[in-house]
Amino acid sequence: MEEKYAIIMAGGAGTRLWPLSKEKKPKQFIAIDGNKPLLVQTIERIQELVPRENCFVITNIQYHTLTKEMLKNLIPDTNIILEPLSKNTAACITFATLSLAKRFKHGLVCFIPADSYVQDKEDYLSSIKQSYQAAEKSKKLIIIGVTPTYPATGFGYIQVNQEEYNHSSTANVVQFKEKPSFDKAKEYIESKNYLWNSGMVVGSFQAFLGEIQQFIPEHFKKLTEALKHEHEQDFHSILEKNYEELLEISFDYGVLEKNKNLLAIKGSFNWYDIGSLDSLSLIIDENEDGNSVFGKHLGIDTTNSIIYSLENLVTTIGISDMIIVNIGNLIVICPKDRAQDVKTLVSILKKNGYEKYI
Repeated sequence: MEEKYAIIMAGGAGTRLWPLSKEKKPKQFIAIDGNKPLLVQTIERIQELVPRENCFVITNIQYHTLTKEMLKNLIPDTNIILEPLSKNTAACITFATLSLAKRFKHGLVCFIPADSYVQDKEDYLSSIKQSYQAAEKSKKLIIIGVTPTYPATGFGYIQVNQEEYNHSSTANVVQFKEKPSFDKAKEYIESKNYLWNSGMVVGSFQAFLGEIQQFIPEHFKKLTEALKHEHEQDFHSILEKNYEELLEISFDYGVLEKNKNLLAIKGSFNWYDIGSLDSLSLIIDENEDGNSVFGKHLGIDTTNSIIYSLENLVTTIGISDMIIVNIGNLIVICPKDRAQDVKTLVSILKKNGYEKYI
């Protein structure tokens, strides 16, 4: 088998998880569940399958010091790839693949978001191992999907050819579906033809670069050109200029949704995208009143709510289906079904001069 590499994508700002996640220290650097930061958990898991020296992290240049300090005993400093700007995952994956292909010529690579919460480590690693094997055998890109356990509205979905799973561990991808309504998510689960999109993609350097050249040629052209100057003094200014000229699009939208030859591996491990405040209930056990509580809370007639407080005691009376998050001097209170609006709230904070809080 070709040499295996892993690239952890850790450049996002995580604004939908504010105030836990802030621009200066986003969610991937936070120990949300009271254990290790999500980035550290992700690196430690994948190193049971991929050698330390073959594990890389790509992040925004503003997080260089934070990343370097957090991972100093886990990967070499030279395995941190820095983006000059945040331009979504199409730029991230293109730049990282080109960088590794230039350094190592050939290999298989798995891209992994740094902000996923995973249980069942053995099944998780088994799915990634199968994906490396399928990528080498098929020469195609492999998406790792996860069997849905409830009708989530905050995750993307992948429609697959279910019949093919009867004969193989892989199936052709039919189409991608963005975050659905609750009723639509129920339909997806009942049909058994849909998987959660974990954001993990596996393939050879050549498979990735071939698809990138075909579907987002400007990304390929501008970042290839920038890397020609990698060892020159003005490399960073050239890279930043070329990054600025790229469309800010996701790899899913720019490449995967247009590709008719994708395969999916169905993962059976517990996986959650910790992307918004309502997802905290996925990693914090519920009590007898259906409340997910992290920190100190006392309540009367309080049910089906999420209460998260690092320092202060939170008290409640007569609430249901609410989210209360208290981090230092910041408090967010909202209905659970409005959690996605926190991103808009952060934009409003910026517009009104409250940048110091984000």
